[in-house]
Amino acid sequence: MSTVKELEKQLREAKKKNREKDKIIEEHLTHIKFLTDRLEIAHLRVADKNKEIMTMTFDDVIKNQKELLKYQEKMAKDKELVDAFENQIKQSEKLNAL
Repeated sequence: MSTVKELEKQLREAKKKNREKDKIIEEHLTHIKFLTDRLEIAHLRVADKNKEIMTMTFDDVIKNQKELLKYQEKMAKDKELVDAFENQIKQSEKLNAL
């Protein structure tokens, strides 16, 4: 049979483990609250965007299409510049290797 001191030691260890688990649970609850808040904010943003899209006029649609076309053209130019720069780097590396 266990002595009183051994039982008290086991009790202290069990309480210590319990406090550690309570701390972990509290951290998880805080993280869940954080994620829930982020989800609510995202939901509100999506709802606002849907409302904006539903109330668009034809002029807004045409404006958005023109902006999209400008953006796509800009991205194509940027991609060409990046490709040219990468080719220049490859050529300089080949020259340095010789």
